[in-house]
Amino acid sequence: MKRWLVCTVFFMPMAGTVWAQEYTNMDAGAVQVLRAACQYLAEAPYFGITAEIWREHLTEDGQKVQFSRSMEMEVERPNRFHTEIHSPHSQRGFWYDGHSLTVLDRKHNLFSATSMPANLDEVIDASRDQFGIDLPMIDLAVSDPFTNAMARVQGVRDFGMAPALGFTCHHLAFTQDNIDWQIWIQDGPQPLIRKFVITHKNEPGSPEFTGLIREWNLTSRIADSDFAFVPPDGAVKVPMRGVSADAALKPTGATEPRTR
Repeated sequence: MKRWLVCTVFFMPMAGTVWAQEYTNMDAGAVQVLRAACQYLAEAPYFGITAEIWREHLTEDGQKVQFSRSMEMEVERPNRFHTEIHSPHSQRGFWYDGHSLTVLDRKHNLFSATSMPANLDEVIDASRDQFGIDLPMIDLAVSDPFTNAMARVQGVRDFGMAPALGFTCHHLAFTQDNIDWQIWIQDGPQPLIRKFVITHKNEPGSPEFTGLIREWNLTSRIADSDFAFVPPDGAVKVPMRGVSADAALKPTGATEPRTR
């Protein structure tokens, strides 16, 4: 399954010839910024983020509303991550320790676990394909963010500098068949992603997914214990079904917007 992603980093001069050959019909400066940014992220052995996620939803009567979530994610390459997602509807934790994926529904104190491949790229695909688990921003953890991001891109534009979360950023826009996406990359010695917007233009109402990354941590090593799941007192283990994580752990009849 092909993944699309949004990420960013430093420009590496040695990569210039390659992008010029591959993307001559696109804004070369925008491609350069994205390639370099992705290289920076891919070379980070570990990182943590704190973010807000906004997802638009079209109601049955045609009204467009936004649902918000907050999240924290920790990644250690090549094979560990821990994510916590909080919303008014649910609180969930996700752990991958190099061998298995565990999902915890904190609200109902239920958890599921299943064996997974031995690297992050395969785990991300297997989680989506087998269980419908599509974690927001997990694509930041793939081994080759640039190739992943550009796989289906048809057009690229650079809109110059713009503010995002108090930082001066490069504002880039990308076009694909089914989505358009924009990204704001922090200018300066740490070109970190601060914001991205994905427009699902072929869906009714063209709903948008917005990610705001308020904090990055690329300096403090993550404790091994953060990637080890320990069941809370009284937690009940349930099977991981071949559906979404929400459906697998949610009591019958409950509803909630998808993660994305």
